[in-house]
Amino acid sequence: MKRFCFFFCLSVFLVSCKFKPCDSVLGCRGENFIALNKNARDAKSTKSKKQYMFYKFTLNQQAHASNIAADEKGGSLSVKFNFDNMKKNSSCSFEYGFLYSSDFSEDGELERTSGFIKTAHGVLSKSDYKKVKLLLTIDKNEEDPCGFFVCADVPYSLSDVCFDVAKCGWSRENGEAFFAFGPEGGEADFSFSKTSFCKFENSYIELGLSANDDIGTYDRQKTIDVRVADENLGIRCTKKARKTILHSRAFRKNIDDISFYNNKEVVESVFIYPNARGYEQENSDVVTIPLKTDLGLVSAWPQEKWRNSDYELFEWELFPGVLFIDFKNYKVQNEFFTRLAYFVEKTGYKGTLVDDDFVENKHGYNAHDYKAADLADFFTVARRQNFKLNYNENRLKQILLQNKIIFEDADGYYSRENYGAVVSFSRESSAGLRSTFMAHESWHGIYFSDSDFRNFVSVQYNMFDFDSMDFLKTFWELQPGLGYDRSDEYLMQNEFMAYHMQQSLGNTRQYFLHICNRGSVQRDQKKQAEYVKSINAQPFVDACDAFNTYAFLTWGLASGRVTLSYRF
Repeated sequence: MKRFCFFFCLSVFLVSCKFKPCDSVLGCRGENFIALNKNARDAKSTKSKKQYMFYKFTLNQQAHASNIAADEKGGSLSVKFNFDNMKKNSSCSFEYGFLYSSDFSEDGELERTSGFIKTAHGVLSKSDYKKVKLLLTIDKNEEDPCGFFVCADVPYSLSDVCFDVAKCGWSRENGEAFFAFGPEGGEADFSFSKTSFCKFENSYIELGLSANDDIGTYDRQKTIDVRVADENLGIRCTKKARKTILHSRAFRKNIDDISFYNNKEVVESVFIYPNARGYEQENSDVVTIPLKTDLGLVSAWPQEKWRNSDYELFEWELFPGVLFIDFKNYKVQNEFFTRLAYFVEKTGYKGTLVDDDFVENKHGYNAHDYKAADLADFFTVARRQNFKLNYNENRLKQILLQNKIIFEDADGYYSRENYGAVVSFSRESSAGLRSTFMAHESWHGIYFSDSDFRNFVSVQYNMFDFDSMDFLKTFWELQPGLGYDRSDEYLMQNEFMAYHMQQSLGNTRQYFLHICNRGSVQRDQKKQAEYVKSINAQPFVDACDAFNTYAFLTWGLASGRVTLSYRF
């Protein structure tokens, strides 16, 4: 088996052989590492030439290394170099690798001192970094390590040695350079513009982005250009630091590397991790564990990579607890939600459970959104009435219970927390409709989950022009396929916001004037429509402008756009 390769002079070898192993000042898992030379004992080198530190694991540490390597997330060991006394504008090389049992004699002395490969290494040149952290992933398919070594050719000390999960990538957060490598090792790239990844099956990338005071305007937003899995992505910047996840399932090809171009300085970290087995749920009858992601990747998510042929389940990373279900067609979506739609929103049916024939033949909606309280009420009423729910409604209940959107109490009924929602749309909708549905239903999800936003909506709702509001409520009440209950104030405020936010600010006037000219509107509420036309729908434009400004400054979102990433 190949080993880590390094070369050092005979005098260093002789000194290391004569040194009596002892406890190092460094430790992990409650025990000190075994130092195999003097530098290792003190975890410090003061000479301006290549100096090594050799360490051996205790039996418990070695057992732990073996256990985490076998875990579904894999295992690794990281070390931190401290170059506190490095002279300005100077450079140094550094290296880190594992030691194996074959590198030691039967008596436990370090025997092999050359011919090692698969190291993490690099050259620190003219850099402000005084601390460099390196991580090596333990190879599941090879011999488990029983120790490690480090070296550098300037004075340095070692600290923060610890076991971790497997990952690959880099970080430059908090003034510290951190490079993580797969079992093959690699070279630290201080340009922080790209990285190659080790092959993790069913993996995901987590990007750490810095906060930005200047993110541009809602229609010319500051954006990072990313190349991953042979696809181009734009990632919009926000005023708050955040993390964003890119799942391997979102791309048609394997994730082998990633590169950053425009505004790459915003990227503070990029790591790839193997997904836990629970996230796979491949061909499962009920996929209950959502894939956390930005909604910009959902619409074009390869359907052949769905974990269930009927639907895929997501969680909005910006708003934890807001679940999204993308269905293969309207039929499956209807079986999940039509009865629920009538129970929650339809005038004349609210609070009642329609029969299966009704579900089969009546229209609910082409997209859906429901808050936790309504979901809990629906399943509680069904339980109390011993109502037999269909197969897909029971699948929905499992999803909600798994994600703690609803809870089953001691009496067998269902309760809810103060947050959480479920949103859905279908692949049967056209691309244009899917975009509109995603925006409309997603804004409902935000409304359900953010009390500050609800308060802001309430202010805009109460300030809105009275006659324009009457036009809008009558439209919702009378329009075929809607039938909203206008006495439900929560519903009215929620829809008021979503109808403004489902299209761009620039399209708002045209959208509401178009509603005024619909045949059904001209027939049923012509006088109201003529009033809105006479004022050129200005109250609607003003309200949308207020919502748009709030959304952009708070989340980096905008009217008609609930995504922070997009493919191009």
